[in-house]
Amino acid sequence: MSSVQQLLAHGLVADGLGAKRPGIVGHGPFPPRQSQLAGSAGRVIPALQAAAERTGVDFSFLFQTARLESSFRPDAKAKTSSATGLFQFIDSTWLATLRKHGATHGIQPNSRAEALELRKDPAVASLMAAEHAADNAATLEKGLGRKAEPADLYLAHFLGSGGAVRFLKGLSANPAMAAAEMLPAAAQANKAIFFREGMPRSLQGVHDLLARRFNGEAAASGAAPVEPAALVSRPRTAPAHPHLERSTMEQLAHGATIAHGNPAASQVAADPRRVAQAAYLLLAEIGV
Repeated sequence: MSSVQQLLAHGLVADGLGAKRPGIVGHGPFPPRQSQLAGSAGRVIPALQAAAERTGVDFSFLFQTARLESSFRPDAKAKTSSATGLFQFIDSTWLATLRKHGATHGIQPNSRAEALELRKDPAVASLMAAEHAADNAATLEKGLGRKAEPADLYLAHFLGSGGAVRFLKGLSANPAMAAAEMLPAAAQANKAIFFREGMPRSLQGVHDLLARRFNGEAAASGAAPVEPAALVSRPRTAPAHPHLERSTMEQLAHGATIAHGNPAASQVAADPRRVAQAAYLLLAEIGV
């Protein structure tokens, strides 16, 4: 049985008719934790695919970032900050990104509360994460004078582009400096990253940890290497997904998860190249 057939058999992706087969959480041949991860990923993969095709940002980058940030859970909420959703956007970054790029995709929330709630919509969150990555790439390349590496972009998603430029410049100048000294607010919100057994990690230590999580785990999970030039270089497609062309929150809320009952979504999910890539990544991730 092929990778795609295994995913279809276990309900991890939509089939070619747009039908979503039963999820595998708590069922099937996988341990419960892996089943939960697989079930969550299967529900958001069509949104990641659509955002990659729409914006030209690499699918593997979006896949790995969503995996690391939320374990593919659209409703994930951090305990130590306002970070919410599939990509763990904090309030201010999300609102700024939505303000800058939302109208391009027909996303027009009626209030601040409705705008923040859209972080939990996989389709909208994936699009804004892709646009945010493209913005970060431009900022990093200007600030560093070089191409942004995939790990640099994940660092920018984690710290913000300004924080990432400061971090990476500090890393070049003084890698032994305590990272928490440079970025105390980020350290307070992410103690497991900035500290180890109560001791502060250096800039080099934090960078190595995040790079291992992104690059190392990406390789272990079978993801194709993300080439820096490929992160944002592919042409954008048009038009946007039909759900994202609607102008009101009520319309956005109507079937906001794009894998359910929408012909355009099923076409994305059924693209053999994209589904095969997603299948390979996901099956490797859960150890099949």
